[in-house]
Amino acid sequence: MIQTLKIIVSLLMFLTVLFFINTLLTITTGFPAWLNTAFSLGCATMAAWFSWQLVSGKKTNTLIAVTGGALILGGLFFTLGFLGPMVFAKDTNQGPLIGVFIAAPLGIIMGAIGGYVYAREEHKDNSGL
Repeated sequence: MIQTLKIIVSLLMFLTVLFFINTLLTITTGFPAWLNTAFSLGCATMAAWFSWQLVSGKKTNTLIAVTGGALILGGLFFTLGFLGPMVFAKDTNQGPLIGVFIAAPLGIIMGAIGGYVYAREEHKDNSGL
């Protein structure tokens, strides 16, 4: 059961972060499509790996926890903020900007803080304090 959960969570995080990074780079930069895709795949792979480690309960490095948390929550917030207004308010053309300018930065900040707190608590539990 836990193996199936690890696969599902990691795949969902991979797809979410891939959509998040690729869309954000396409909208905000003039990089070639192959570079956007390559960078997005790298970030998505890291987020999937961190999700796999998190569900497995393995100890993670603080940098990986902060970066993974920022990518995962940033991707989730961006996806909800970008696609949500398209679903609920179809007549507005500026709805997806909520995901780009409000939801994604908020998710990145909250994810980084959450990743740091998670790593700190994990290290505190392992050190016997």
